[in-house]
Amino acid sequence: MLQLIHFKNDARQIMRDPIMTMLLFAPLLLLIVFKLLVLLLPPFLNAKFGFDVAPYNPYILSFVLIVNSGMLGIVTGFMMLDERDGKIAELMEITPLGKSGYLVNRLSFTSILSFIYAFTGIYFLNLLELPLFSIALLSLLAAVYTAIMGLLLVTWADDKVKGLTLAKGLNVLVLFAFTDLFSLNWLTCLSWFFPPHWITAMIKSPWHLPGIAAALLVHLGWLSMLIIGYWRRAA
Repeated sequence: MLQLIHFKNDARQIMRDPIMTMLLFAPLLLLIVFKLLVLLLPPFLNAKFGFDVAPYNPYILSFVLIVNSGMLGIVTGFMMLDERDGKIAELMEITPLGKSGYLVNRLSFTSILSFIYAFTGIYFLNLLELPLFSIALLSLLAAVYTAIMGLLLVTWADDKVKGLTLAKGLNVLVLFAFTDLFSLNWLTCLSWFFPPHWITAMIKSPWHLPGIAAALLVHLGWLSMLIIGYWRRAA
C-alpha cells in the first residue's frame, strides 16, 4: 500500500514537468511508429530495391527496447536531480525509508514501467518469434538498463540543465547494440562491457546460456557500481 502511494506521488511529480511527461509516454509513440514502419517499409524496400529487412529485425527490436529504456531512465534521473536540487532527497533519506529505501523507490517506478513496455512492446511489434523465457529476460534487462541510465544521469550531472545535455550524450550507448554489423573484432570485444550489446545478443541467441550469464553479469555489474557511486556521493 505504501509503495502504491509513492508511485502515485511519483506520477504527479512527473506530470508537473512537460519534458518528463513527454519522455514517460514517448516509448508508446515509438512503438506505434515502428509498428507502422514494420508494416509498410519492408514490402516497399523489397519491391523497389530487392532489399530484405528480415535479417535486421533483431537490431530493430533491440534499438526500440534500448531507446525506450533510456528515455524512462532519463525520467528517473531528472526526478532525482529535481529532488537533490530542492533538498527533498535529503529529507526523504531521514524518513523511515532511509537512503536505501529512497533509492529503491525512485528506481523501481520507471523500471517496472520499462519492464511492462518491453514485454508488451515485443508482442506488439511481433518482429521475431521469441520464447516466453527470452521475452521475460529481455524485459528484465530493459528494466535494469532503465535504472542504470537514471543512476548515470544523477551521478554525473550536477543539475537538471547539465543533465539534459548529458542525457543526449548517453544515447551514444545504443551504438554498442550494433557492433556485430561492423565485423570489427576489437569493437565487438569492447561492446561486451556495455549493456546494449547483450540486449541484441539475447535477441539473436535466446537460449545461449553463457550469453545469458554474461548479460546478467554486465547489467548487474553496472547497476551495482553505480549504486555504490551514488551512496558515496550522497554520504
